[in-house]
Formats: sequence, C-alpha cells, structure tokens
Amino acid sequence: MRQLKHHEVKTTGKQYPIWLLCPDWRDPRNVGSAFRLAEAAGLAGLVLTGSTPRPPHAKIEKTARSTVRSVPHMFTNDVTTYLRSKVAEGAYVLALEITDESTSLLEFQLPAAVSSGQRELILIAGAEDHGVSQEILALCAASAHLPMHGVNTSMNVAVALGAGVYLLLSQYQEA
Repeated sequence: MRQLKHHEVKTTGKQYPIWLLCPDWRDPRNVGSAFRLAEAAGLAGLVLTGSTPRPPHAKIEKTARSTVRSVPHMFTNDVTTYLRSKVAEGAYVLALEITDESTSLLEFQLPAAVSSGQRELILIAGAEDHGVSQEILALCAASAHLPMHGVNTSMNVAVALGAGVYLLLSQYQEA
C-alpha cells in the first residue's frame, strides 16, 4: 500500500443540492474548513449569516486554501427571511443540533425527495458557543445530532459538520 499523489486521486465530480448555513460563527478557521468540506463533498455552497466571518479574510483563505474561489457562497444578515424563502421554494431545512426532538444521525432518514436530489437541503450548524438559535430551530423541518459517547456534549463545529455531511451523503441515491 502507498499513499496516492494528488494527481493520482480520482474524483467523481458529483454535485449535491446541499447548502451549508453557518449562522454567527466566530472562528474564521471554521469557516475555512466549511469551504474545504463543501468543495470536497461536492456541495452546492455556503450561506454565511449574521456575524460569521466572510471572505476576503486571511484566516479563512489559509484554511480554505483555494476553495474560496471555487465554492459558491453568499452572505445574508436576515437568516429568518432567507430560510422562510427557501422553505417556500421547497427546501428541506435540517439543524445539526442536539434538541429534545433530534434523532441520531446514525438513525436519521432524509425524506425521499431530498435523498433523490429533487429537493434542496439546507444544513445548519450553529455557532461555536451556543449552537443553533431557537429562532432558527423554529424554521427547521427536523434536527439531527451526532451521538456523544464521551464526557463532552458537543464538538468543534467544523468537525461535526464534516461528520454530519458525509453521513447524510451516504443516504443520497446514485444518479
């Protein structure tokens, strides 16, 4: 076994109708990680809201590498209006958050219209210090969480988002 060089790695070029919504994140390195994740996973892009740092930003660009130039992204101050309009367009809004109604991502099932790619998915990972706000949770169709087996009840937002995205991608049907 040997590690492959970058030019030897075969990518699929698949694209998924998934947008990552990052509300009020504080650490620009987490934002850069979200850009890298979106590019690697073939996601539609990022929605940065509220006080979340946005490009151009040296720390975002250092972590994101060149993906800031290739991953579609937008910014909005009014996250509730944005989410209401996306829901009206048929998007499925999912919070990556432990709530009194959340399901483990190991058991969570996307609706068929989402996993078939017919409906857009907006995946929300909340701010590092307080998670997804109640105001945003009220606009979500569901919430799902990563099971916590240790003493801590949370993990880094970029790490959680990476695990969550790939668990959700495993449910998407092949085209």
